[in-house]
Amino acid sequence: MTTTTPRTQVVELANGVFARLHEGLTNAGIIVGDEGVIVIDSLRVPSFARDLIGDVRRLSSKPIRYVIDTHSHWDHAWGNEEFPDSAIVGHANCRAEMLDLERVAWWRERARSQDAPWSKEVDAVRVTPPSLTFDTSLRLHFGGREIALRYLGRAHTSGDIYIHLPGDGLLFTGDVAQDGGVPFVLDGYVRDWVDTDARLLELPAERFVSGHGPVGERPALVEARAFIKALAAGAARTVAEGRDEATAGREITAALRERFGGWRGFERVEESARFAHRQAGGKA
Repeated sequence: MTTTTPRTQVVELANGVFARLHEGLTNAGIIVGDEGVIVIDSLRVPSFARDLIGDVRRLSSKPIRYVIDTHSHWDHAWGNEEFPDSAIVGHANCRAEMLDLERVAWWRERARSQDAPWSKEVDAVRVTPPSLTFDTSLRLHFGGREIALRYLGRAHTSGDIYIHLPGDGLLFTGDVAQDGGVPFVLDGYVRDWVDTDARLLELPAERFVSGHGPVGERPALVEARAFIKALAAGAARTVAEGRDEATAGREITAALRERFGGWRGFERVEESARFAHRQAGGKA
């Protein structure tokens, strides 16, 4: 389906299940049931959320019953205020992170510094955390479809969740796993992430929609874990060998380049490697 937002497309993955892919920015999901709609991730600012709602309306006039936050980051959840009649669903840690004033201020400044057309809009955002939270799992039965929300441990944030549609072999993974993309690490838990990714691979799914980039297939999930595993191993090695942070960043990046150098966002790997080194040394 064509949209009014430049570089955006809506792709139907299964009957009533759509990925809204935004090139270079943040993806969303749309699930249309018998009596309502679920939106997965409300995007970065209210104007983006309103565009998303417009695309939902092109698919269905049914009410948006739920908005599911895959995690707390601003580019996924700061459009929540545009859904006042919907239940906002997320992990308990996602809610806690969105209520953390220091964390919110850090994200406002980071978003503002991007100097994009929407950057100044972040100052007026009313950060709206999930109103319906869970700790481990939550099952929705929606239009005859089972939708399993799963928490598998810390990774990209402390509150990442996965939306699993077992009957369709589909997963929405947020920013934990992408197809050929380097994830944002600086708010994450690198050592935990490796084990969380292993549990993610246990979920039966052949295709997945991540928070950024194209729809992926199962081999890309395996590669996503391989990247995090290599990053964590590199950080453990540079700490054990007593490297300083700058040297560690260069060495880890060089080790990752051959296999992952062509990934989107590889230019930020050195900063990620330095963070992983600090975290492995107990300094982050």
